[in-house]
Amino acid sequence: EVRAGGNGNFGRRDFNWAGGSEIQLRYVKRNVLGFATDFAHDKTGTNWSVEATWINGQPFGVASEERGWDRFDTFNLTMSVDRPTFVKFLNQSRTFFFNSQLFLRYIHGYEDDDAMGVHGPVSALGTLTAITGYHQDRLLPAVTWVHDVASASGGLIGQITYRFSQDFSATFGIAGYYGDPDELQVPVRPALLGNQGGDFKADVRYDGLSAISERDEAFLTLRYTF
Repeated sequence: EVRAGGNGNFGRRDFNWAGGSEIQLRYVKRNVLGFATDFAHDKTGTNWSVEATWINGQPFGVASEERGWDRFDTFNLTMSVDRPTFVKFLNQSRTFFFNSQLFLRYIHGYEDDDAMGVHGPVSALGTLTAITGYHQDRLLPAVTWVHDVASASGGLIGQITYRFSQDFSATFGIAGYYGDPDELQVPVRPALLGNQGGDFKADVRYDGLSAISERDEAFLTLRYTF
């Protein structure tokens, strides 16, 4: 049986009891030190928010380590700016709420993209959102664009909400994602043996917005509050 033994295109190349490793599941305390501030800029009419954190010894997957992971100090910086703005030719009676956010991360002691399970040592992700309202805010369209620089992946999410009453509303939206996967290095001691032959999606990773491919979706949400 071809599928039992495996030939590089089908099945596995080894039996599960011939390799693998032990797994420990632990919930440990994580120390986070950070600060946040908010302020308004009157000349531009914008509101700003800045948050910075330091995480001591955050665990990351490392394929070159025998145990499969290691700890690194991580520094995060988040900046957000928003501004209500009139766009007369699109909405004469209501402002558009524009919001942009930037997420920066630095991993101290980062090794390389092949061994680490994430991009680094510096990664950046940005978002841009526009929201407005029509018919006394009964009709609420919104669109958000997300882009991850290191993985060159992103997504565009659009949705429209209609409020039938103060208790009942319906939201319809479409989300489309883009980006190509990166190669995934085989760990020195994998927890579970797998087939490394042929063109398998197990040999790639999606380090951007999603851990899986083909994530495009359409959704409908009905909401009733009481």
